[in-house]
Amino acid sequence: MTQTDTWSAAISGSIEQEETPQSINALCVVQIIVALIGMLTGVLAFTNSFILYTAESIPLVGALGSMMVTALPMVIIGLLLIRIGLDARKLETYAFSWIIYGNAIMILLTFMAGGVFLYSGIANVAVVAMLFIPQVKEYWWDLFREDMGPRAKETRYMFYLIRRSPLVIAGIAIIVFYVFLALAAPWITPYGPTERNWYETLQPPSATHLWGTDQNGGDVFSMVIWATQIDLKIAISVVAVALIMGSLVGAAAGYFGGAVDEVVMRITDVFFAFPGLILAMAIVAALGQRNLDNISIALMLVWWPTYARLVRGQVLIEREKLYVEAARSVGASDVRILIFHILPNTIQPVIVQATLDMGGVLLTAAGLSFIGFGAEAGTAEWGWMISQGQNHFMNYWVTFFPGMAILMCALSFNLVGDGVRDILDPKLRRR
Repeated sequence: MTQTDTWSAAISGSIEQEETPQSINALCVVQIIVALIGMLTGVLAFTNSFILYTAESIPLVGALGSMMVTALPMVIIGLLLIRIGLDARKLETYAFSWIIYGNAIMILLTFMAGGVFLYSGIANVAVVAMLFIPQVKEYWWDLFREDMGPRAKETRYMFYLIRRSPLVIAGIAIIVFYVFLALAAPWITPYGPTERNWYETLQPPSATHLWGTDQNGGDVFSMVIWATQIDLKIAISVVAVALIMGSLVGAAAGYFGGAVDEVVMRITDVFFAFPGLILAMAIVAALGQRNLDNISIALMLVWWPTYARLVRGQVLIEREKLYVEAARSVGASDVRILIFHILPNTIQPVIVQATLDMGGVLLTAAGLSFIGFGAEAGTAEWGWMISQGQNHFMNYWVTFFPGMAILMCALSFNLVGDGVRDILDPKLRRR
């Protein structure tokens, strides 16, 4: 019996029980063990971020960003990989390709976590390598290659559209440049973020101070570069937390409906009833202290309803389609339908919204700092620098360079967001 005949018979139910080969059993056992290791790594990363925050080694925004971007996804992906490993033992077609996707995501997450957590990613690489053992490869490779054919074609076309759009390329280049500046700040800046020379206040740009000094004697060039770290951390952590919270809440509301949907939508209506900036100001004031951590918390609370409503609307559309009914008819659970079938088909507008929101969060955070609700005095942050320099408007360099940093960073995310929308939207990409 050929591979295709075996899968067709399994799907139709003519083969009720087929003995799983030892090679597949070994793969599944290793996958489950590695998934448990990944979950443990996520728990350790979560605990590590919490300990560093309580020890005041990292700010709250950094701790929350690490928890939501790396630790929590590790635990979730680990749980999914356990289920995928069990399904692979039943020779289900989807499981083998999802072993590749899931382990690839785990490798990326461990790389982002860095440090000792990188060793966990080695186990995920080993699982992917086991898929290409000849005794295992014969059970999935041909079908995977056939399934990936149209996807590879669409991926190539997507990169073609990116190359054809100079604005998207420019936006990506600027974002990469900002990330480089944030990572390389300790080595490319001549002064630290809090260094001051009180005898060189409001000095114009010169060979000693490329972008001049501010009213406190701080080197503007160094402060702008160091501020890149802070502002990008705020943008990434706020969008990541808001996306995860909003997507989970919105997906549950849209899929289950009823009282869950009603409660979630009424809560989001309350948040939408207030202008975002005013609500963020109220939350910061309620938290008591005006600092970057409280700005991040306020923006997370302001931003999540956008994703909840967006994902809810997409889920309401998708849950009525035939593929969902087909999944229910074969006994798929609600969690599996929601995670493996519905959510992947709702991710495109969420990606576009998240990309555009990066610029919006940057502008809002800078605005809060400008009016005195954000960074503490002496912090290298773009909004605070402009606020302090407004009293010295004739000394243009004090406000011009941090203002241009905000402008270019927000513009780059908007350019990429517009391009991603055109690329991912089937109605626009074929024009």
